[in-house]
Amino acid sequence: MLNQIQADLKKAMLEKKTMHVQVLRMAIASLRNESIAKGLGPQGELTSPECLAVIKRLVKSRLDSIDQFKSVGQHERAAAEQLEIDLLHIYLPKQMTESELHQAIQVAMGATQAHNIKDLGKVMKYLQSEHAGNYDGKLASSLVAQLLNS
Repeated sequence: MLNQIQADLKKAMLEKKTMHVQVLRMAIASLRNESIAKGLGPQGELTSPECLAVIKRLVKSRLDSIDQFKSVGQHERAAAEQLEIDLLHIYLPKQMTESELHQAIQVAMGATQAHNIKDLGKVMKYLQSEHAGNYDGKLASSLVAQLLNS
């Protein structure tokens, strides 16, 4: 993933897309920092799930910033954060729709024989093993809780 981001950075620099350059440089720095934190050094290669986790953290950080900017009326800054999120989403796997997620949860509940809210962890663990990174965890958790409570 790092190689792809670096290639995209070069392209953005040639095309003089300042916002793209800024976001991609930040992503590269975050990936290198994670590599260093894991003891691999700045040129170390992270696994694909580790790269995805870093990009997801960057997106989550920006989502939090959007909420904060909107709460204080700074809609232009919130829009800029949204643009950054849109650029980062290119590197994340396609997310399941709510109906696809609902179907995956039904399968997970059947596979884990979940019947009550105490089984929420089992269902979430199954979902993670089968569909890692392809769904919104908060949405999945709330859907599972709703289904197990009814």
